[in-house]
Amino acid sequence: MATLNINGRRVTVDDGFLQMTPEQQNATVEEIAASLPAGSQPQDKPAAGRHLSYEEGLKELEKEDLGSASGRVGAGLTGMLEGVPVLGPMLLGGTQRGAAALTSAIEGSDYDENVKEAQRISEAAKEKHPRINFAGQLAGNVGSMAAGGSTALGARALGITGRSLGTRAGASLASSALISGADTAARGGDAKEIVGSAAIGGGIGGAIPIVGAGLRRLGQAAGEQISPFINAVRNPAQEAERRVGAAITRDVSANPTMILNQADEAAARANNIPLVNADRGGETTRALARSVANQSPEARAIIENTASDRFGAQSQRAMNFVRRLTGGNADDLAFQENLRQTARATNAPAYNAAYRDPAAQQVFTPRIQQLMQSPTFRRAVDMVPRKSADRGAVSGAREIPNPFTQNSQGQYVLRQRADGTLVSPNLEFWDHVQRNLRSFSDKAARAGDNTTASEITALRQALNGDLDTAVPAFQRARQGAAGFFGADDAVDAGRNFANTPRGIPEAQRAWRGFNPTERQAFATGYASELIDKIRASPDRTNVISTIFRNQASRESMEMVFGPQRMRQIEAYVRVEDLADRLRGSMGNSTTARQLVELGLGAGAGYAYTGDISGGITGALLARGTRMVGQRADARVMENIARLLSQDNPGALRGAVQLAARNPSYMQALDRLSNALAVPARSGALATAQ
Repeated sequence: MATLNINGRRVTVDDGFLQMTPEQQNATVEEIAASLPAGSQPQDKPAAGRHLSYEEGLKELEKEDLGSASGRVGAGLTGMLEGVPVLGPMLLGGTQRGAAALTSAIEGSDYDENVKEAQRISEAAKEKHPRINFAGQLAGNVGSMAAGGSTALGARALGITGRSLGTRAGASLASSALISGADTAARGGDAKEIVGSAAIGGGIGGAIPIVGAGLRRLGQAAGEQISPFINAVRNPAQEAERRVGAAITRDVSANPTMILNQADEAAARANNIPLVNADRGGETTRALARSVANQSPEARAIIENTASDRFGAQSQRAMNFVRRLTGGNADDLAFQENLRQTARATNAPAYNAAYRDPAAQQVFTPRIQQLMQSPTFRRAVDMVPRKSADRGAVSGAREIPNPFTQNSQGQYVLRQRADGTLVSPNLEFWDHVQRNLRSFSDKAARAGDNTTASEITALRQALNGDLDTAVPAFQRARQGAAGFFGADDAVDAGRNFANTPRGIPEAQRAWRGFNPTERQAFATGYASELIDKIRASPDRTNVISTIFRNQASRESMEMVFGPQRMRQIEAYVRVEDLADRLRGSMGNSTTARQLVELGLGAGAGYAYTGDISGGITGALLARGTRMVGQRADARVMENIARLLSQDNPGALRGAVQLAARNPSYMQALDRLSNALAVPARSGALATAQ
């Protein structure tokens, strides 16, 4: 059976048509055409009479059908089926056989002939429309690969995804080799052809992830250099946030122990240490601060003012901190005197024994007589009745009368009793005199008059020296364990220890000899001396380094204040130290700043890429686009300086989140990489065929 297209109508003729001569076939066709009424439907039944040869009929078929839209669609569909890897030949053959079976069922024609006819039509369509057929094959190949790559398992098998570049390359090599070899086998290739296809497909497939990663990194590197400049022009504030966030993120990853934690934040609040966002980073963040300060005078002014103002208040914060360690009264003279009186009361038996000593009843040595020439000494003598009454009101002791009086010439002489005997001063009287002298000395020192304080201290030491010689029991009562520290009492012992730390083991033995009251007095004297040392420090001195940072000071403080308060000291020192690092990071010389400013943008490149090549590239890019981006870059610098100089953890968290996002150019690279992953592997398969 054969089908002819006559005047746009399909007419089926019997096999006899094919046996006719060409003249008979032409006559038969003309007869059939004349018999077809105008507007009638195509005839699908055999026509008797004249027949066309197969070759002529096929030419007619190709001329009419294969050049039509249906022919182009057929060529494309044939290519799509044929292009499916491995399964393509089976799918195309199955489709042809299905069409032949349907035709045989409808027309009652021979199935094998219909199969051959379908195959002939497919081949003819491919020859008529080769481009459409190739496009169909490509679509079938890519589409089938994309379907597999769209699943998690398929993407890993094809090497689109994976833990590492090596994993992806290995998976792509194996899958490409397997599919290429199987596809060649499915299309009838021999063993040699199968091995060759597998080798070519595997080689190309294994190279695809490596080449793709290289291209992606190249695009990323270009974006890393160009993106900051573009972002600076487009949105300086956001670009500043991104750079700060990137620096903070790198610091957290590199050395989290040098980043402020929650305990540090609490210590800062407790001690009124004003933190800023720069303190919450590490070396990279401070390098960014230094970079923008070197490149922008406005940014430098913002950061330096913040750091300088905070450092200027460091001494006051340190003094307040030491006061809090001892209850807030370390440098209160009245509080110190009360501690001394409490300690004396605790040690009253020893003092009373000294006062009762026979040698203590009359003490007026030639040296003491010489000391009476001092107006300050005489003032201390005159105050004994009043001060002894005040002290006695607390301890229960009686007022001590003054054994001296002034004659007509204003000289101090001993009083006479009614019987004419002289009233001789005793040890208890002179003890109150030396206590009054100590009060004078403390007040002068607190007022900053160190010369007067030293002179009065010399008077007191001279008096005590004679008293100790006359009544040794007085020295033992007065000093106790404080004698190890070269002091008359626990408060002075603490002061002396702060100035001249003794060997810690020996000091600890003496410390254990103190009773609880004396230990409190010792700690108060120690803290008071620390405060005085801080107060006397030159302006702009880092008192944290001079007072707290050396090993001897730390060991002394732990002995005096105990482990618990030592932890408070360590926390305070850590936060002050971290806070002061911002000021230290501004230490570049003017020459260094000028050299950096010649390459405006280099710091930004370094901060973003994290290596010197980024800095060099940033400098070159900035040099070439200086006139275009200088103003935008300056705005970025100022925004960075403001963000680092403010105490706003929320803004810092936002900056970190912004830096964590994939930049838009990286998102585009990812999308492009994913989009090309399947076609690239399809190309590997096509090349192997």
